[in-house]
Amino acid sequence: MNLKQLSRQEYTTRINRVMDYIRLHLDKSFDLATLAGVASFSPYHFHRIFTAMVGETPNNFVSRIKLEKAAQLLHNNPKASVSDVAFLCGFVNISSFSRAFKSHFNMTTTEFRNQDKPIYIKNGIRYSKDCKAVSKIGKNYQQINAQFYSVELNTLIIMDTKIEIRQMPQLNLIYCRHTGAFNKIGQAYEKLFKWAIPRGLVNPGTRTVTVYQDDPAVTSIDKVRQDASIIVDGNIKVDGEIGKLNIPSGKYAVGRFKIKETEFEEAWNTMCAWLTESGCQPADSPTYEYYHNDYSENPEHRFIADICIPIKPL
Repeated sequence: MNLKQLSRQEYTTRINRVMDYIRLHLDKSFDLATLAGVASFSPYHFHRIFTAMVGETPNNFVSRIKLEKAAQLLHNNPKASVSDVAFLCGFVNISSFSRAFKSHFNMTTTEFRNQDKPIYIKNGIRYSKDCKAVSKIGKNYQQINAQFYSVELNTLIIMDTKIEIRQMPQLNLIYCRHTGAFNKIGQAYEKLFKWAIPRGLVNPGTRTVTVYQDDPAVTSIDKVRQDASIIVDGNIKVDGEIGKLNIPSGKYAVGRFKIKETEFEEAWNTMCAWLTESGCQPADSPTYEYYHNDYSENPEHRFIADICIPIKPL
């Protein structure tokens, strides 16, 4: 590996470390010096490097992540007050939160809570529970051909599978982060395995996990972060683009699917349909896909995967 590649990996590691720090301390306020310290850069260089690599200034990134988390909480926790959501996401008072939310989402928190929540996705179009086509949360409603409004539920939810509530164990993971289109995450897995295999971390029993750090109903697809991961034992020393991630134990809605690469959308729709009638709501931990096989070795090229959504009572 040449110096340019090594340098890029090290910079990626430091920026990922900052993103993980923000995620774990979302209820706090951040200043440039603190985030620069996490990245081991001077504040001046950190601002320039973060902006160049992420495409947003550190301040804009923190603000967006906080507001998108607030949007998830407002929809997923209907009993939570707006002030509670604001403080959980690190806003010092309700007025500053309300101004920031309206500026970012072009609507008030009340208007937001009253609008239909996207539940299903088909061909890039989002639908509410009653199959009304809607746009991405917080964005202006897009013009959609009227024929889509009559779409039947079974064209969105087509999979018959057993979904159950389980107590899932803690997962100790190493990951390579991918940001953007879901079907490009294979590139991150290639990097992860290229790093892990020489270190003896891959064997026939190794399981892979894709962890979703953002909600695609809220976050633009080009900014959705997904962690291509493998389960490891113990405290593994990581470097380059490889990071460490811990998924806490807890109650999850778990659905087992045997699907082709093009069928994950339907599988997630199936899970979301179940969730709306389960008496549960999403909890705050990340969702993930747990893979039981190497799909390339499957005769039908199918993934055997569990989709796992953290839950808590309504």
